Amino acid sequence: MCLSLWLVTRTRMSYKIDHNEPIPKLIERLEREHRELDPKLDHILELSESGNLRVAESTLISISQEILRHAVEEEARIIQVIADKSKSDLERSAEVMRHHRRIEEFLQEKLPHLSELPPSKAKQEIKDFVLELKKHHKEEEEISFPVALRASK
Repeated sequence: MCLSLWLVTRTRMSYKIDHNEPIPKLIERLEREHRELDPKLDHILELSESGNLRVAESTLISISQEILRHAVEEEARIIQVIADKSKSDLERSAEVMRHHRRIEEFLQEKLPHLSELPPSKAKQEIKDFVLELKKHHKEEEEISFPVALRASK
């Protein structure tokens, strides 16, 4: 099953995807969304590190749908153009996109239960998630997005 379909089915989300948005504009917007999310993630990390775990958790919850929508859109559009026009690059880009499952699992399964963990464990879970998400964005921008741009021409 396509991961974007898996995400939508698993989380019962419904997102409208604009399949007519040109890939260069889509990638520009997705990169902008990464940049806009980065200070929010930094703030969540700071909150967690300073012991404000409940505020860090609620802030993460408040942006979780934004993160999931973004992931679904990347999968629906970026992987599709690569699969259609650049099959030789598909495996590496698909590997980058597989991180979306771990992101979704954290947001849907771990995040709602962080308050049940010892504070040190909850703090580590938040830190690991934020660092993984930032690394994932970098990989998308360095691997998947350039391949999709080339494939769209």
